Amino acid sequence: MSNVSIPLQLAPSNLSQSILPNWGFSFFNINLGSSSNPEIEQEVLEKVGSYGKQIGRLSEALEVVISKLDLLEKDLTTEEKDAVIKFLGDVAEVRSIKNRINGAENNR
Repeated sequence: MSNVSIPLQLAPSNLSQSILPNWGFSFFNINLGSSSNPEIEQEVLEKVGSYGKQIGRLSEALEVVISKLDLLEKDLTTEEKDAVIKFLGDVAEVRSIKNRINGAENNR
């Protein structure tokens, strides 16, 4: 029996397709509003941390102050107590998310 070779191609050899033709991503500039001193703001972001990191540190410090002053045991209006409880809930939720993600990263 002889071998017969037939050039048969059922699928294309290249399956790539440009999703956004003629688009390029090389530099992103996000403007979150005007600043009275953009140079200071940029240096703070570079040396202190992102806005999220700064807010996180403020939240944790405020959580300590609330705890040390026993604010939830003080004579607060219902609205004031609700505001403190919501804030502490947000701080706890952020901490939970950070722990979950950091735990997942440590398990990789």
